[in-house]
Amino acid sequence: MIIEELIQQLQRYPKNSRVLVQGYEDGYDEVTTMKEISIQQNTSHEWYNGKYINSDNPALETALLIFSTDRMREDNE
Repeated sequence: MIIEELIQQLQRYPKNSRVLVQGYEDGYDEVTTMKEISIQQNTSHEWYNGKYINSDNPALETALLIFSTDRMREDNE
């Protein structure tokens, strides 16, 4: 995905949405997919855990998850 395509996709979402990426792996792939998800703060303080996890309660906060389906993880937590 190029910047022009990314901008077009991002314009579909509220401007105050948080943008997240998957963490704790090396290397980079192109962005291929965006997905709106419900999130909550992660209470785990381990260095390898992300600051947010999936939530079943969309009223808490929603965010835009940007990732690559080239090597997509099975879970998005």
